[in-house]
Amino acid sequence: MKPKIIHTKKFSCADDHPIVWYTFDDNNKAMCEYCATQFIYEPKDFYDKAQEEKKLLDMSMKESKRQRDERTPSEKMQDELEPIIISCPMDEYYDEEDYKIADHYDEINDVEKRRKDK
Repeated sequence: MKPKIIHTKKFSCADDHPIVWYTFDDNNKAMCEYCATQFIYEPKDFYDKAQEEKKLLDMSMKESKRQRDERTPSEKMQDELEPIIISCPMDEYYDEEDYKIADHYDEINDVEKRRKDK
């Protein structure tokens, strides 16, 4: 049986037996006393960790774009009936004073146009 590579010093094994926690010995090897699975410790370098995080971030961005693009008919209808026209306060171009003054949708649309022109 090929040994499993682990990237943390403390790990667990629960392969058809109670969960057991292990730490690696001085030779960076360990063996489960229940199922005889062998483990080898290999530390990850910073580049590998960064690549894994980048891959996860890319996956979550793709998923959010997919969800945005796959809008249900009722969501599309809602967007047509009541479009969201006020920018978020977190937006770098958001000006709170402009929105305090705007009482009507027409005025808000003017504010949005001015914001885009900045």
